[in-house]
Amino acid sequence: MRKTALITVFDKGGIVEFASSLVKLDWDIIASSGTAKLLNSEGVPARDVAELTGSEPKFGHRVVTLSQEVHGGLMSRPIEEDIKELEKLGLPRIDLACIGFYPVAGEIAKPGATNESVTEMTDVGGPSAAHSAAKGSRIVVIDPKDRQRVIDQLRKYGHVLPETRRFFRAKADFLVSQYCMHTAEFHSNGIFTGMFLRLKSKMRKAENLNQNPAHLFSLGTDDPLALDRFTVLGNPGYVNATGHHRSLEMMCLMAETFRANFNGVPNIVIACKHGNPCGVGIHWDSTTMGIMRAMLGNAKAVMGAEIMTNFYVGPEAARSLFTVSEDLRSRVKREKWGGDVIIAPGFSGEGTEILGKRERRHLLANPALVNPAFPPDEWAWRPVRGGMLRQKAPRFVFDLRNIEEQVGKDLNPVDLASVVIAFSVAWRANSNTIALAKGGMLIGLCAGEQDRRTAAEFALLKAKKAGHDPRGSFFASDGFFPFAKRVDAGDELEATEMLAEAGCRGGIVPADGRRLAEVKEFFKETEMTVFFVHPENRGFSQH
Repeated sequence: MRKTALITVFDKGGIVEFASSLVKLDWDIIASSGTAKLLNSEGVPARDVAELTGSEPKFGHRVVTLSQEVHGGLMSRPIEEDIKELEKLGLPRIDLACIGFYPVAGEIAKPGATNESVTEMTDVGGPSAAHSAAKGSRIVVIDPKDRQRVIDQLRKYGHVLPETRRFFRAKADFLVSQYCMHTAEFHSNGIFTGMFLRLKSKMRKAENLNQNPAHLFSLGTDDPLALDRFTVLGNPGYVNATGHHRSLEMMCLMAETFRANFNGVPNIVIACKHGNPCGVGIHWDSTTMGIMRAMLGNAKAVMGAEIMTNFYVGPEAARSLFTVSEDLRSRVKREKWGGDVIIAPGFSGEGTEILGKRERRHLLANPALVNPAFPPDEWAWRPVRGGMLRQKAPRFVFDLRNIEEQVGKDLNPVDLASVVIAFSVAWRANSNTIALAKGGMLIGLCAGEQDRRTAAEFALLKAKKAGHDPRGSFFASDGFFPFAKRVDAGDELEATEMLAEAGCRGGIVPADGRRLAEVKEFFKETEMTVFFVHPENRGFSQH
């Protein structure tokens, strides 16, 4: 018995091939006027839906498939009563609906979008038909990528498998809901909004085992660096994914900042542990030097870290990521670095073999990491109990052309690069934060502290414990210094004084606080080079 398909699509790419395949499998085609005209012109027999409804499109083509003839064919049940009613009305049962909506999201995204332009590009017939097809348990295909799957199953089995039909039904309802949300958000000026997530993978384990299972969901965006766009060898856990995300945020900010100040991006390596970096290294020529600098930032903490690079990992880089060189083993006290996850634009076959020698190491690849850049998202969201918080996505980049004031002399490129590293870390690590960088690497970080003094004290302490000399380093503070100097000789040193006494040569800090003039004067007195950025660009993050 021949079956009938309804085809109505705005974007007609690939539709001739799909319809032709259905016809060869003895399907009849009913199509909306524009689609029917195209199919017939290409030699694919298609009946215009107007023949079925007995009515031409009305009201400026707004009403085409909105008819009981179409929806009855989509929702009728496979029972005697409904079958007889279709026969009485002379209507076919529509077994498949291939539907492509008007691109309303694209219209909304246009700078000049208006209520009228969005309304005209809002599809009603398509989503209605899709919803009816889903309710009628028909084969409903909205995503063009699913068309070949339908043809393959029809050829192999003579029908589409029940589990596939059910999935397509769910996907249709999902896409119709998502489509409607675009216009709801537009017409309400953002009062009504929503996130539509798709399950991508089950993760190895949750943050804590008593929270299993853990999953990665996708928003389905076009962002080339979205986590679901990475190919995975292994199965990282929830903690690994958060480290991946935080490293990516820092990598993109660092790359954007280097572009702004150097018109180029060096080889960058970031080692992340529990959401904050334990090492960052850069080198303009050598990938292995960048790796070594990152691993030596805090050699103890790098064990079990998520390590990200913006360059392909071949045999030499893989060996540097895997094995501690002999000249460093007395300092590091082990033969292997022990990173849990390596994230890179790609891996050579030998590189994969070298890094895969450690059990449970996971490799993630995405060619877009060669050119890390800010995500396209306008907003940053954060779940809270009972709802979500929303703010504009962070976009500030330290640039010598956008500072409020510079105290002290200009820096050479090597020292400026250290400021860029410290800034990128401090502006993306957990606030309150002070980061220290020197010689193209992160040497100390205190993140998530409640006061600026302790942040400075612990950043310096961690640098020294990791074997680094803070003299000649550069700091970044995500918030202002409330005091320039201690009041009495017996008082605890202020953060500014700690940094100066440790031999820091300068840094970057927001130009804020009641004692800003005193803080600037202090740095002048100590002959430090400090860049002050507008207070609206302070680096609070991850509260």
